[in-house]
Amino acid sequence: MAFLGLKVPHEAARLLGEIDVPGAKEATGSFHVTLLYIGNDVPIAALAEALKATFSVTSTTRPFTVQTNRVTCFPKNDNDKGKSPIICRIDSDPLHDLQAKIRTAYDDAGIEYSKKFPEYKPHMTLAYADEEIEERRIPTVSWGAHEIVLWGGDEGDNRLVMHFPFSLDTSHEIAERVAHRFAHSAPPLPGKFKDWENAP
Repeated sequence: MAFLGLKVPHEAARLLGEIDVPGAKEATGSFHVTLLYIGNDVPIAALAEALKATFSVTSTTRPFTVQTNRVTCFPKNDNDKGKSPIICRIDSDPLHDLQAKIRTAYDDAGIEYSKKFPEYKPHMTLAYADEEIEERRIPTVSWGAHEIVLWGGDEGDNRLVMHFPFSLDTSHEIAERVAHRFAHSAPPLPGKFKDWENAP
């Protein structure tokens, strides 16, 4: 099994692990927010392409904040052994943007991934229960997202774990601002180059 996700940091995971929910709870150390499910038994060669596509996105992504203040559930399905996933809904516009960029990068690179759920509904699974629950509010828990993790390979995350840190590099933006400022403040050139923006 291979997938991309955000790992929930220890303190946020500890708080979320204290929420009283029915069913068999997930270990707090495995709390994560899935971005993209790549598939089962993914060949290493395919993962190598996924690494490049993922890096192309994360190398230009800045850290952002995610938060949750709702506990609810998804309907029971066969994938979860007839259990209902009890989840925290995750709120973050930058997270939606990031997921869309990754999908685009994978599509452009021809990398296969699951399209079973076309609408992205970011969440973190707390437990799997026999019964479904009503949505309820909880105190807001937020944390900073600063990297994507790829778990996967021939034997799941015991086989391969890759971290893709986000970047604070603003050098390209600084260069664009300087060029823009110069373009709008430089004195006119003499003679036939008075319209300097059109000068050869």
